[in-house]
Amino acid sequence: MHTEKKHILSDALNQSGTGHLLPIIDFLKVQGNEPSTGDQFYYYRDGNGVYGFAQPLDVAALRAQFEFPSSIHLTATSVHDIRHFVCITQNSGPLP
Repeated sequence: MHTEKKHILSDALNQSGTGHLLPIIDFLKVQGNEPSTGDQFYYYRDGNGVYGFAQPLDVAALRAQFEFPSSIHLTATSVHDIRHFVCITQNSGPLP
């Protein structure tokens, strides 16, 4: 059985820099991966944002579920949106 992949946009329809990534975040949460950054992106001083999960991302499942635009790069451990300078990855959150 073949299911059609869900298309991820390169920009959010609501003009946010991260709204288009919500289907990815929701999918990972449904898979049982708990957010570790307060269920939100946090931003470093340099402007780069991170949405952290407690466990490693299942990148193979993400590739099977979604079709990504060229501005979103998947690595073995993360999803990088190079257009908006944000990533989704395993991360413990901001350091004190």
